[in-house]
Amino acid sequence: MKKTWLIAKETYKRRVRSGSFLVLTFGLPVLMVAAGAIPFLLNAGSDLPVVGFVDQTGALSPPAQVERSGDTLQVQPYASIDAARAAYERDEVAGFLVAPPGYLEGEPVVFYGDDAPNMATEEALAEVLRRSQVPGEPAWPHARLTDPSERVFVALESGEQVAEGPALILRLAAPLGLGIVFALAVLMGSSQLGAAVVREKEQRSIEMIATSVRIRELVAGKVLGVSLLTLTQFAIWGVGATIGLGLALTRLVDLQGLVVPWRALVWGLLLGVPGYFLYGTLAAGVGVIAGGNQQARQLAGFLGFAAFVPFWFAGTLVQAPDGALALVASLFPLTSPTFCLMRMAFTQVPTWQLVTALVLILLSLVGAIWLVARIFRAAMLNYGQSLRPQQILRALRQA
Repeated sequence: MKKTWLIAKETYKRRVRSGSFLVLTFGLPVLMVAAGAIPFLLNAGSDLPVVGFVDQTGALSPPAQVERSGDTLQVQPYASIDAARAAYERDEVAGFLVAPPGYLEGEPVVFYGDDAPNMATEEALAEVLRRSQVPGEPAWPHARLTDPSERVFVALESGEQVAEGPALILRLAAPLGLGIVFALAVLMGSSQLGAAVVREKEQRSIEMIATSVRIRELVAGKVLGVSLLTLTQFAIWGVGATIGLGLALTRLVDLQGLVVPWRALVWGLLLGVPGYFLYGTLAAGVGVIAGGNQQARQLAGFLGFAAFVPFWFAGTLVQAPDGALALVASLFPLTSPTFCLMRMAFTQVPTWQLVTALVLILLSLVGAIWLVARIFRAAMLNYGQSLRPQQILRALRQA
């Protein structure tokens, strides 16, 4: 085991220092954070601007100010459009809203200004119009009429409670997002690992290393090193995406009401990490079988697409998340990480199914390491050539 970790460490250190890895790994999160900071900075500010209000219906009574999401919008009434325009030219207001004579019959209001109001200002102006129609009433009836009821969804079996809105969206999107991340990681990692094994084979370094370590340790070390490299890359991307998304939504969504879907995150790690190692081990075997770098990338690419197979059955999954197909795909080691996460978005997956899927993945991982180690032995005798099926079967029988 010590030699396995040593091989993994050296593989990881050699590839993590490459310029292309550093640029891609840290460049993308910087772009994510910058993209999230743009709307945050644009919406930053203490109070909303002062706006004018012209009532041409003669039936409205606008409030002096309204508050939305902690910001205050000051409202200045004017008798005519000309008076409001004059105040605008004196920089007393940032713009003015005109309620035309047919507003109560459905005619649209008009906002005059150099810039269109942002989302926060538009929400405040809508509140001004609501309260103008029923003057003297407290603010809470308007808020209750705007949103009659905040619903909370309760799962009868587990007792899990999820509020509507962003919390419910997160509850549905988190498992699906984790499944997509796992499939992308497999697609990228399989190609990298297959090419890395071919490069080691072409440089004849495998033969030298194999004289001091067992083939099984060599396979496990190479897979562990490259897999940890890919997982490190995705972890850094995940941090950048979380920060960028948090900045973008800070002034649009109440993040305090969000509930972290811990069950999906925990089982995503428990199933995804060994599942990724399983794909990595099979990709290493593909690299051994392949005769060259291009062939290895092609074969590993086909293996990586296997992680996307569950998405082909998304329609069937939505209609029957607890059906026979869903159960079989949730237990099959190559599809169980993605399929289990997808099912969590639509149903309560029984714990025994998740545990069984984890056990099958671990058993398959052990078997894959044993299988690829035997293929390694046969490949060492066929330098520069791809192994034929008869040679692979012969190596397994001799093992």
